Amino acid sequence: RDSLLGPVYLIFQEVLDPSEPAAGFLLNAHNDLMTHRNAAFSQPYYSRHPIVHLRRGEVKAFLKSYYNTMAALADRETYTFWEHYFGASPHKTHEEGWFLMDTRWMLWQEKERTLDLLPGVPRAWLEDGKRIELTNVATYFGPLSLRVTSRLEGQNRIDVEVACRSSHRPQTVTIRVPHPLGLKPARVTGGTYDSATERVRIESFSGSQRIELSY
Repeated sequence: RDSLLGPVYLIFQEVLDPSEPAAGFLLNAHNDLMTHRNAAFSQPYYSRHPIVHLRRGEVKAFLKSYYNTMAALADRETYTFWEHYFGASPHKTHEEGWFLMDTRWMLWQEKERTLDLLPGVPRAWLEDGKRIELTNVATYFGPLSLRVTSRLEGQNRIDVEVACRSSHRPQTVTIRVPHPLGLKPARVTGGTYDSATERVRIESFSGSQRIELSY
């Protein structure tokens, strides 16, 4: 119970800010005592530490939990999820729902008037020739479309197109664009680049924007 419905929920429910010392203490204690390969010992989709990692910018820790939990519970024959590691309670919509929410937060999440895109995607998803595309997905700010195309071989660039044209569109959009080798762009057009978070920031978002990162 301390793991699955414990004090880490205070961070998830925004009682504690993810960056404050108390949040770090709770997360470290939980991960040290109550997880294996960063997945909770039992019914792992009850534990909210993966999204806390994501909100703290700890992408590797989030992905470690995301993939280990999915691989342990997804049934290879039915593609539905078990509740427990030992094969009890099949076809659990609760587990499937939280897997989808973790995937949603990996791709986009909101904070106040900011829409943060691709906060948790793996670097490998932007290897040369690959593309990440979202079409009219639901956000707090209305339908969002995003296309990120890697053209690293020969052209040394990654192109981004983002659109959210609703009347209550976000004030600010941030897009994390992780180079597969961890390189930083030599030039960025269409926004302000933050090398510490690998994000392009668009202030006073007008509803659509094109971005080019050159390496």
